[in-house]
Amino acid sequence: MGLLDRLGSSLFGRAAPIDRADRLADFIDSRAAFMCQKCVVEFCRVRAGVYWQKLFSEEEFIEQLGKANWKAFPPAVGMLAEMVEGVLREPAGLRQRALPQALGATCRAVFSRHPVPDGLPASFRDEAAALVDERLQATQFAAPRPVRAIPDPLARLVFQALPIHESIVTNDYDYIFNNLRMNLLRFHSDFLDAVDAPALLDDLLGSSRD
Repeated sequence: MGLLDRLGSSLFGRAAPIDRADRLADFIDSRAAFMCQKCVVEFCRVRAGVYWQKLFSEEEFIEQLGKANWKAFPPAVGMLAEMVEGVLREPAGLRQRALPQALGATCRAVFSRHPVPDGLPASFRDEAAALVDERLQATQFAAPRPVRAIPDPLARLVFQALPIHESIVTNDYDYIFNNLRMNLLRFHSDFLDAVDAPALLDDLLGSSRD
């Protein structure tokens, strides 16, 4: 399952100011890993009830759980990218039209950090980047959405990635949506505390004084 294991130190360590694109990538990478893995693993434990330890000891299930975590990673990145765009749009001023492209490039850098997961297609990273680009472009048709609304519609992809047969989880979408929303609200607060918006925007978009 090691997606979160490799990123936990950047999530729980002291946060550096988010004033450069690479630090924004660190933030998105670590928080997306936490969101998708915590959501998927926690759900499976709850759904399995008293049998969760037996389920989590089965090699085939662990393999499918790892795939589910990775399938949920691009939607989680997309949610965080929309959240970041909503925070930065107003301070970007006249540069805001270039913001989706710049954030899309940052998210592609996030995906490029990871090898294509075992069992997933070679196009995994390209498809992940396209998903984020599509979500960022969709944000441009209206004012930024409240953070609590951002998991829609990408939460549906996380739900579809669950490693449990769909006939068993038919009525559990709200659990997934609310789990993602709760963590996204938490990370929105983290981002507001850490971001140096003027410096970050200059690094992403070029100086407004140029």
